Amino acid sequence: MTTQRRNEAEERLWEAFPRGEWVDLRTGDPAKDDVAGAPHWDDDRTVRAEVIAALLLGEVPPAPGRRPGVRLRGARIRGRLDLIGAEVPYALVCEYCHFDEPVRLLEATTRTVQLVHSSLHRLSAARLGMDGILNLRLSTVRAGIRLDRAKINGEVSLRGARIGPGADGVAVAADGLVVDGELEADDGFRADGPVLLRGGRVGRLNLENAAIDGARHPSGALSLGDTTIGGGLHANGLTVHGETALRSTRVEGGVLLDSAVLRNPGGVALGAGGLTVEGPFFARRGFVAEGEMRMPGAQIRTFLTIDGASLSAPDGVALWADQVTVNDIDATDLTVVGGRVSLVGARVGNDLTLRGARLDADRESRRDVERIALNADNITVGGTFDCERLRARGEVRAVVGRIAGRLRLTDARLEKPGGRTCLRLSRAEIAADLFCTGLHATGKVKLSGTRVGARVDLIGARLVHPGGIALDAHTLHAGQLTLRPSEPVQGEVILAHARVGVLHDDPRIWAQAVKLNGLVYESLEPRLPARERLRWLALDPDGHQPQPYERLAAHYTALGQPGEARRVLLARERLAHRAGTPAVRFWGLLQEATVAYGYQPWRALLWLALLLTAGGLVYGTHPPRALKADEAPHFNPVVYTLDLLLPLVDLGQQRAFNPAGGYQWFSYALVAAGWILVTVVAAAVARVLSRR
Repeated sequence: MTTQRRNEAEERLWEAFPRGEWVDLRTGDPAKDDVAGAPHWDDDRTVRAEVIAALLLGEVPPAPGRRPGVRLRGARIRGRLDLIGAEVPYALVCEYCHFDEPVRLLEATTRTVQLVHSSLHRLSAARLGMDGILNLRLSTVRAGIRLDRAKINGEVSLRGARIGPGADGVAVAADGLVVDGELEADDGFRADGPVLLRGGRVGRLNLENAAIDGARHPSGALSLGDTTIGGGLHANGLTVHGETALRSTRVEGGVLLDSAVLRNPGGVALGAGGLTVEGPFFARRGFVAEGEMRMPGAQIRTFLTIDGASLSAPDGVALWADQVTVNDIDATDLTVVGGRVSLVGARVGNDLTLRGARLDADRESRRDVERIALNADNITVGGTFDCERLRARGEVRAVVGRIAGRLRLTDARLEKPGGRTCLRLSRAEIAADLFCTGLHATGKVKLSGTRVGARVDLIGARLVHPGGIALDAHTLHAGQLTLRPSEPVQGEVILAHARVGVLHDDPRIWAQAVKLNGLVYESLEPRLPARERLRWLALDPDGHQPQPYERLAAHYTALGQPGEARRVLLARERLAHRAGTPAVRFWGLLQEATVAYGYQPWRALLWLALLLTAGGLVYGTHPPRALKADEAPHFNPVVYTLDLLLPLVDLGQQRAFNPAGGYQWFSYALVAAGWILVTVVAAAVARVLSRR
């Protein structure tokens, strides 16, 4: 130490050190004791840094039975307190003090250092080894703190402290920091620059009601990447301007971000890819993220709760949780103003809740791109996927998703700007039910290839897509489909090649166009007469298709209503022939008039009776002349007519008599009628046999 004479304050400290007693240089006047006015304090409150260093390095021996240490209040510390590489066996405790120059503890080994309610220029403590407490509670550090690779067997308190930026713009540089106990930076802690704690380990991290501003720094504002936090990350009420990074961070407790505000517009507000949380992750009760919230591949052992949170990332991904693994997700009343929610490939062990959420992918957008409000493709949900009262402006999709319970879209309102697909569940597998009661969908609802173990319920739904496809259920598989919207569907409905156990519908509100070819069902409710169901089949814009008629006929047959089944099949034949060439249409008219395509064979007997009656009357009143009077049998007008009508059958009358004039032409007409009748009957018999 220099031989310069010690002043009165230094002498008092020199004498108090061996016994570890306090030296209080305050005046008792709060205005005069305010550390902000320290540069104007009298010299009698000034202590040279070299005096403190000399005491801490053993210049004065300890008093017997006492614990020495520097304990100082209300002093101005002049000069640089330099303890680089030193072994300091004594505590340094300063309260309400002002340090003119940096405090340097680089590579030092120390006991407790408490600089409370004080003002420091800078604290440099990289690679510090400490057995005790580093306490800067309510202090101001004007040019930053460096704790890189420091190891502290105790706790660190920055509670209520205000830290300014260092030369590199960083407020707290603590990469590789190891703290066995808690690191407190709460209760009004403020950093006017980034806080970097990457690759470190702390027992518990408390950032409640802290404020960090690192918006313009390339390292982000709060960076905890690759850090292990033992007791949990408590950051309720935290405010961060700039990116908050938790990439590959491991939290052995829970993450609490309730009421936190993370702002990084146009960038990443929270980057937590690869995050592992052994406890819950709470970001609710006023949590706000302006910028993307990225959590791809995160593993949360219990549940992720963002109910009531507000997210905003126009033209980006408001919540990016692809491949996340979590027991439960609760996003009740979540609000997304611009940007989408992405859960692609997520694995949710139990329930996923978006009840009452509002997802507006289109809000504040500056680009004309395809808008997706919720992308949950290939998601796995072990319980219920609850989207009751969801409001989404943009596409909601869960293509190839697997849901072990129910998917609830009750009273949801989905809208896709531009009139495209608003709900896409193609090839999804839902083990229980798909509830869409009261759903209001503006745009296409796509259920093609979807498999639902129990019910698909569209009671009271409103499906609106004028001029397009409102409901695409092509190849849908479901135990029951209830299609009873609150009003007629505005747009086309596709049920082609779907397979359902029971189909419930309402003839009062059928869509104007319904594609039914390939639809297979076991039962139709309500049980309507064939004439009503034929009106339903006629709604198919593709025109006549045999399969829907055959399926409906089989349905009536199974109900024990063969007459209704024949009515349906007769309608099928009529439509089939009407769509043919003129010759086919003419042939169809003959078949319908004579035997109703084989479904009313009694018509053939009626025609035969009519022709026999007509022939009997004509030839009974005007019998033809016999060709050989001595050889001709007795003339019978009815048998003669029957002989004319039946081809390949000889009753001996036609060859024995020869009518003349117009009666001869009438005989030719009867012969032609007979051939036509026999041909039609033969065709009808062949058709019946082929159906069997």
